[in-house]
Amino acid sequence: MSRVAREPRRRQALGLLLGAMAAWPAAAQDGQQPTAPVPAGAGVIRLRGPLPDPRVVDAARRRRRLASEVIGGRVVAVDFVLTGCASLCGVVSAAMAGAQELLAARLPGEAGLLSIGLDPFGDTPEELAAYGRRFNAGPGWALVNVPVNALDEVLRRLGGPAPGADHAPMVVVLDPLRGEMRRLSGLPAPEAIAAAVNAALDARRAAA
Repeated sequence: MSRVAREPRRRQALGLLLGAMAAWPAAAQDGQQPTAPVPAGAGVIRLRGPLPDPRVVDAARRRRRLASEVIGGRVVAVDFVLTGCASLCGVVSAAMAGAQELLAARLPGEAGLLSIGLDPFGDTPEELAAYGRRFNAGPGWALVNVPVNALDEVLRRLGGPAPGADHAPMVVVLDPLRGEMRRLSGLPAPEAIAAAVNAALDARRAAA
């Protein structure tokens, strides 16, 4: 995609981010404390064993294995969403939309974005599809419903929040080939997410 063609999408992603930021005061009133954007220099955490590989359903109603097919060995930035959330989920997803633009040249080949629904009953494929459209999710950004019997284990292994609950915002950048992840807690900026993905890809090349 040319720079000229990407510019309207960049402006739309910025508009989504600014609009979602309006939810911060409301979130604070609900007892959640919004935090400032964090840098990309998050510490590298070693994964303990392979990722769970349950069969999930994505926003296009395709049934695919999470680790082997949806992630598929790529470096993936993962966030955790409730499609009915009107506050911080939208802020993080808007940042993911901005990262999608910054990483456009690397998506969906060597990198990807992944949103995991926290409510296996409410975050249906239809709701995930509508949520993805709000943030201009492209081919490199998968939104998935994980079955209830597998969701706890998936979230635990990724250091994510409890299913179905209010949660502190975060993005996890996962490299399954190197068995590493980088956790960006709080409200990471698009540049921080993209930088963490690029750092993981650079580490791959350096070790090759």
